[in-house]
Amino acid sequence: MNMNPAAVARNRTARLVREANTPVYTTETKVREHLSVVEMDSGMGRYWSKPMPDSEVDAYIDATPASYDVSDIDHAARCWCFA
Repeated sequence: MNMNPAAVARNRTARLVREANTPVYTTETKVREHLSVVEMDSGMGRYWSKPMPDSEVDAYIDATPASYDVSDIDHAARCWCFA
């Protein structure tokens, strides 16, 4: 194969086009949050919340009516890490 300046320029352009069209991958993986449930006790019994991400637990407790006492926060059995 004869490598003249025109062939070198064509090859370089083709390589740059291939690189530009190649998708960029990253090794960064999003953190998976664990799921928790909140146990609440009222005068009429004990209740569990639905499973929720750990980051939402504090807001859920803050929104709980004053007539309920939060008695426990547990790891949810439906969490991805129990699979």
